[in-house]
Amino acid sequence: METKLDPMHALFREGNLSFVRGDVDSASRSSDAERPMVLLDKHGVVRFCNPSMELLFNCRKGELDGCDVAKLLPSLPLRKKTPGYNLAFATFWEQEALQLNLNGHTTTGGSLLLTVSVRRVSVERHHFILLSLFRATQHLGQDRELESLMAAAEVKSDMVIVTDTEGTICYVNAAFERISGYSRNEVLGQPARIMRSGLHDADFYKHLWATVKSGNDFRAVFFNRRKNGEIFNEDKHIRPFMNRQGKATHFVATSRELDEPLRSTLLRLQHEANHDALTGLPNRNLFMDRLGQALFMASRKNAGFAVVFVDLDGFKAINDNHGHAAGDAVLCAAAEHMRNSVRDQDTVARLGGDEFALILLDIQHREDVQTVLGKLLSVFATGTTFEKKHFSINASLGADIYPAGGGDIETLIRHADLAMYGAKAAGGACLHFFKEQDQRDAPLSDKTASRRCSSKTARLMMPRSSSLRSS
Repeated sequence: METKLDPMHALFREGNLSFVRGDVDSASRSSDAERPMVLLDKHGVVRFCNPSMELLFNCRKGELDGCDVAKLLPSLPLRKKTPGYNLAFATFWEQEALQLNLNGHTTTGGSLLLTVSVRRVSVERHHFILLSLFRATQHLGQDRELESLMAAAEVKSDMVIVTDTEGTICYVNAAFERISGYSRNEVLGQPARIMRSGLHDADFYKHLWATVKSGNDFRAVFFNRRKNGEIFNEDKHIRPFMNRQGKATHFVATSRELDEPLRSTLLRLQHEANHDALTGLPNRNLFMDRLGQALFMASRKNAGFAVVFVDLDGFKAINDNHGHAAGDAVLCAAAEHMRNSVRDQDTVARLGGDEFALILLDIQHREDVQTVLGKLLSVFATGTTFEKKHFSINASLGADIYPAGGGDIETLIRHADLAMYGAKAAGGACLHFFKEQDQRDAPLSDKTASRRCSSKTARLMMPRSSSLRSS
């Protein structure tokens, strides 16, 4: 005899919650199937649960059907013969949503630390309570105000994230899941930087942490990255959550995704803040940020990279004799020559005036640099034409290689700059690699070279203003 399967049972076991009516946001259902979820009747009996729930409690398929939920969650009394049942059920049913921190027990005797989201739902004219369970990294304490904030956050349209004082995520609301694409299980216990886009520099985050750790609120427009890699903008307000002793125990971030017109404006401003207006190349800010990233990745992967400084020979004479428009044309032509001579993974930046810099990735030896830049000097020699006048372009290139040369950013910059002056001392229009002799010979070949090099290094190493920071 064929057994007839309850259609609601089939739907729930497949993780499809489209049959649930009420306040469950349809946009978040895609992640619901991944969460441990259980549907209880008014007596606290498990009617249906999904495979994630069975896995969490170490159960066989169907083992939890008809089970008293109090056996799994002792502090959630929802059976008439369990003390406190009437109060618990009334509390759950009268409120739109609750967020609780509870201890759970697996069927094999294990202990679980859980964050439980409680919602009332209706299924085919019957009333149930839907529990969504999340593995918690820690309880958020006994502060009633914080518990109330989390409960209210469940029904907010704004994203809410709670972290500990080290930036580890302790709680996110449903709006966070819908907007970011991450489920709660994926981010709980993870550092908040999981969503960083790379478009904010280190100074931005230093300022953020210095502000909130001193007990002050921080507000700014963030460029973050969804789980699918898409960058989105959020107007975020971060405030410290203080205990009675005046000490911050958590940080609460509330943010709202910005609409498309404002997002486009912010992206434009972000681009302008990090790129040279004349040539379109990355500017000093972005160059230093990418140099820091290159050093970090190379140190992790035991790889190498090169820093190359480029200074146009005879540029001042062109500017003085033919005007700034001609000088701008030469700068743009030089920028285009460099862009076309390096690989997509490399960086070409304009530091200012006629000074440029390159970051060449995956470089171990001088021969690797020469291979990448082999045609650049000959391409420079082709020059450019402006208002029917032809201008030749020559350049002095100085290079240093990590880790064989400089082992930190300041040293790499100083070595590349000294090497560039070494190229000029050799007559220009050549590539020169840094050697210790350059440091000793610089004052002899050019009395101001060493001083200018130190000044440039200091200028490049100056703290950079973080773009799009709001006060």
